[in-house]
Amino acid sequence: MKKLTLVLFAMLATVVMNAQDLKSSEVPKSFTEGLLKVYPNATDIEWERSGTDYKVEFEVGKMEHEIWFNKDGNMVKVEKNITRAQIPANLMEIIKRDYPNYKIDSVESVEKGGDTTYVVELEKSWNESIVITFNTNGQILKAMRD
Repeated sequence: MKKLTLVLFAMLATVVMNAQDLKSSEVPKSFTEGLLKVYPNATDIEWERSGTDYKVEFEVGKMEHEIWFNKDGNMVKVEKNITRAQIPANLMEIIKRDYPNYKIDSVESVEKGGDTTYVVELEKSWNESIVITFNTNGQILKAMRD
């Protein structure tokens, strides 16, 4: 058990050490310009590099966004917090029907490989919540109780 713990710790440390924070001046200009073209109101911009890939975290209004770019500057994953009003109607119907005693705490849309999923955190009480990942058709891909 100690060996397994040590191996897992070493792997985690390698991953954490591999990602490095960057100044905007250390990021290819096409990435920074492209980001501001799509998100001109982005604030609190923070860049990271892991291997040949880049990740940027920023806010638009008070909504957090994270985008991963490959070495060619293509967006490979986009995560962003969205408002309750931005939740697709079919998902809202499912949430209201299947979780009537829960309230929506947070919602995140995730775009990757041409697919969009929605990660919805529902709260029933201070110690009872559930995080559900839906596809756009309303199918539950994953559900975790907290």
